[in-house]
Amino acid sequence: MSKILINNYWIILNTFEIQTGSKGRPFRQSGLRKNLQQPSKWIDKAEKWCWVYTFNYQDKQGGSFEIGIDCNDKYMRL
Repeated sequence: MSKILINNYWIILNTFEIQTGSKGRPFRQSGLRKNLQQPSKWIDKAEKWCWVYTFNYQDKQGGSFEIGIDCNDKYMRL
């Protein structure tokens, strides 16, 4: 998976690419971790996990946000 659609806005899952959000703030992916609060599932004979992607804003205001991806590669609220 290289991008995900959230609220009619595509977010590219790439640590090297700086993106601009819907409010004009630049951000980029800074981290990825397995969501250990959710169990893994077997889908098509493969074990699948939920993931949490962390993004940092690249402007003077700073800050960060996270999005969750479920076992079926769909956005989920954290």
